[in-house]
Amino acid sequence: MPTTLDELHTLHTRRRRRSTVVLLVFLLITAGAYVALLSLGALQLSPVEVIDVLTGGGSRSHINVIWDLRLPVALATVIIGAALGMAGAWSQTMSRNPLASPDVLGVTGGASVAVVLGTISTRPEFAQDIPTFWWRAALAMLGSLAIVVVLSLLGGVGTSQRIVLIGFSLSLMCHAVVSYLLLKTQILRAAEAQTWLAGATGFIRMDAIAPLCLALVPFLIVGAWCAKDLPVLAHDDVSATMLGVNVRMQRALLLLATTGIAAVVVSVAGPIGFVALLAPHGARLLTGNAPPSPIVAGAAGAALLSVCAVIERLLPVTAPVGAITSVIGGIALVVLIGRHSSRAFRR
Repeated sequence: MPTTLDELHTLHTRRRRRSTVVLLVFLLITAGAYVALLSLGALQLSPVEVIDVLTGGGSRSHINVIWDLRLPVALATVIIGAALGMAGAWSQTMSRNPLASPDVLGVTGGASVAVVLGTISTRPEFAQDIPTFWWRAALAMLGSLAIVVVLSLLGGVGTSQRIVLIGFSLSLMCHAVVSYLLLKTQILRAAEAQTWLAGATGFIRMDAIAPLCLALVPFLIVGAWCAKDLPVLAHDDVSATMLGVNVRMQRALLLLATTGIAAVVVSVAGPIGFVALLAPHGARLLTGNAPPSPIVAGAAGAALLSVCAVIERLLPVTAPVGAITSVIGGIALVVLIGRHSSRAFRR
């Protein structure tokens, strides 16, 4: 028995060290991409010039470009990527399905429908004085909650395969509704909604950063509070219940946190797909831990979205970062479905 305990302790120590190393690697990638986002653009700046501006130096033109235009985009990219990565880890652990994420489950689609409907319609009188960010956030939350209610009624919060299939169907339905709304509305409002639907962080300015962080905080707190039970929740409900975990409440809280994060992100940057799906898989693959650590998944999400934003800057044509993540994520989704199907077939 002591030998077994020693082996378990050694294995646990190795996994913790590996997770720490992987976390540092993701943070270094994010830092490098962050500096690149501040450097790249119509006005090319060297990393030395960027650091000079951030530490209080630099010319007036460099200061205006970095502080007013590029810094908010870089900050929003890192924050949104980290939030989506954590939301993906929570949703995959909660449903015990590697394909579960807010965009695949239709939560992002429901938020998009609500925000597009609010964009192409005239605001009601009581909402005239509400800032655009909070108005969109409220609409996105309502749309996301509507999808969650439908998922709970049709698929059940505790099921695994069925909830993903139903969520994917709801996601397709939401895309169809958005297309219909854009087709029937005025061309100027449709153009405004279409720009937002592309999923981009390039139009975010500094006045949106504080509301973004403020809106994310309560959902991150809820998810962090449930994080201690994630390793137990990853097993079957019976084992988790026997170990004292209130499975139903924990799953509901994680679903609330995931839904809230998706709604906030959609309200700021539009629907950015596949980051929440891929980040937990990257964390799991490199650390060897199942379920993936939400912290490592958050760092992976920040690194992934930041690198995609750098690729966007390097392209000879203008493309939103959501298009880059969709190209990468679409290929990865096919691979994940193939691996998942082959494992199920072997069983």
